[in-house]
Amino acid sequence: MEDSTFGSAGANADLECQIYVAAPSRDRLMERLAVALNVSLGPDRVISYGCVEVEWEHNDYEGTGDPMDFLDWHSLLVCRSRRGALATAVVSDTATVLEAVREAGYRAVPVCVYEGLL
Repeated sequence: MEDSTFGSAGANADLECQIYVAAPSRDRLMERLAVALNVSLGPDRVISYGCVEVEWEHNDYEGTGDPMDFLDWHSLLVCRSRRGALATAVVSDTATVLEAVREAGYRAVPVCVYEGLL
């Protein structure tokens, strides 16, 4: 991440959210998500939406046969908050990203300290 305004350092370190997605293709997922959010894909297929940056990562648990079904899904979206963003804005923007993933036709499960608010 080149943009120093995003990241897990600082007061919002605990506001990062991981969204496990049942999507086999990074490119297709990120393209459909960008359309659903009405934003452009940034460099390296990263999406900036409101006060969060959404980046695709391969789910390292895939193929482990974990009894938690979603942990075996291929894709992981990591939502990182903009430094200085209000917690309510981070939760709201992350909820919109989660909703957009689901509206794009994917099964998705968030894992973060505020998942109950999503």
